Amino acid sequence: MKLKRIIAIACTAAMTVSLISGCGGASDKGQKEAVKEAEGTAKEDLPLAKYPETVTVHLGGKMNPNAKIPKGMSFEDNSYTRLLKENLNIQVVYDWTASTSDYDEKMSLCIGSNTIPEIMNVNATQYRALLKYDMIQPLDKYFDDYASDALKSYVKSGGEELQKCITNEDGELMAIPAPNLTAGGVNEMWIRQDWLDALGLDVPRTWDELAEVAKAFVTRDPDGNGENDTIGILGPGNSDHMNAVGGNQFGLDPLFSCFQSYPQYWLKSEDGSVEYGSIQPETKTALENISKLYADGVIDPETLVRSDSKEPLLAGKVGIFFGPWWCAYTFADTTLSGSADWRAYFTPLSEDGKYYTHMAEPTTQYVVASKDCKNPEAAFKIINYLIANEQTWVEEGVTSTEMGTADFYPLYNAYDNADEIETSNEALTKYLAGDISMDDVDFSTHKLLKNDMEAVTELKKKPYDDFSLKYWNLDSDLAKTNLPRLVAIMVGDAPLVNEEYVPVYNAYNGQTETMEAKWANLKKMEEETFAKIIMGKADISEFDTFVKNWKNQGGDQILKEINDELSK
Repeated sequence: MKLKRIIAIACTAAMTVSLISGCGGASDKGQKEAVKEAEGTAKEDLPLAKYPETVTVHLGGKMNPNAKIPKGMSFEDNSYTRLLKENLNIQVVYDWTASTSDYDEKMSLCIGSNTIPEIMNVNATQYRALLKYDMIQPLDKYFDDYASDALKSYVKSGGEELQKCITNEDGELMAIPAPNLTAGGVNEMWIRQDWLDALGLDVPRTWDELAEVAKAFVTRDPDGNGENDTIGILGPGNSDHMNAVGGNQFGLDPLFSCFQSYPQYWLKSEDGSVEYGSIQPETKTALENISKLYADGVIDPETLVRSDSKEPLLAGKVGIFFGPWWCAYTFADTTLSGSADWRAYFTPLSEDGKYYTHMAEPTTQYVVASKDCKNPEAAFKIINYLIANEQTWVEEGVTSTEMGTADFYPLYNAYDNADEIETSNEALTKYLAGDISMDDVDFSTHKLLKNDMEAVTELKKKPYDDFSLKYWNLDSDLAKTNLPRLVAIMVGDAPLVNEEYVPVYNAYNGQTETMEAKWANLKKMEEETFAKIIMGKADISEFDTFVKNWKNQGGDQILKEINDELSK
């Protein structure tokens, strides 16, 4: 396969010409000797040591077309690039810039033509292409000396799954990752506690209990308005998804996981080969059972039809929906108004009493250095500098609505501990209980925890271990800005801290040659078939037809390509 075919590029010839122009060649870069650190620089100072001579780094720039550039500045010459030059002696040069929407395509074209920048921010597919064609250099010899303690903490927090993403087959570190929050990929059941109380019901934990409670929410007037206008389980709208990789607000992923079905995931079989979750017998079983819930009126009859699932949710018409911890932000208005008391649980449990959940990718953003880059440690310094100063810049006014770090800081990614939300939940719980004080917490790797601890003191009422809506101070002005986050952490993340779950990771996140041409059609066929079965427009036997068609129309070839790639 030719190099340029590893990345899917669907564009006109004119667009290709316009995008590829400006992809600076790597061959003439890096011919100079690498700039060394100042003589006598202590090892502990290396992560943020200023070079004795200017180090110029060539990047590709992602420009937000809606960002306002202050007068006297530009994308390449602004507050952040000036600080890098002043304090680290790093001069940033953009070989090219592309809009946020065009950046990935521009980077893919540069990879395909072997004209990559020295240091670059790439997605997972691009990273694997760079690895496959030996276009980037190992970074492990720089990691120990140049990664700051905070950055090391973030990388370590991702555990073994993150390490698998950033190391090659020889065990060499090939990228600096921005870890995804573990909690962000775990979908859980959100349920109205006030509706349970009104009907005298317990929190459902099994499939049958969930079906019973959801039916009661539909038929027993839980909101007490005398109308038949409530929804048991809210489903995805016409712009949402029944299944997804990672966090999927309003999707039905936990209903599938109850039967250990993981649509859209590539799964490792007992013999070590990779299989596709959507075509497994467990998925057929899940679809059959979910369709029964729909037929019984337990699942929103307007699933995949309504334009916005938030509308009935915010109108107080929904008893149950599925999504990650951050869904507390989605229903924040109902929390602040005191009209809905939402709780989160790992439900429904599988027949063996365990909660199975698919996980998000450990990272989707990688910073890498080309083979020709003479100062790859500069990538660590740029990232270290961001981590060390991002919060301070907000306080000092360097970061503002006009000069956001996400829009202007070179190689920008959001860096945090993968388990930051769980850590915050545990710290706040201990703080409220009086087991720790703020002096006991090292905030250097926890960007928002100090603010959370200050806010929870004002917003949480006694008893501190009861997170019912009535025990929050809803009248405080601080509630408008801080309460949704605190509810997300203390209520939304409670299952991840207090309950056990079995994580299931995607065994493959790449893109094969056949996927480039056929994946969009295969995915569309899958989504349409699943929707028809669930909504009663097709018999469950349609699943077998789907599996046969999926295999014949490229699926088997894709599986072969994936297994061949992973076996090398």
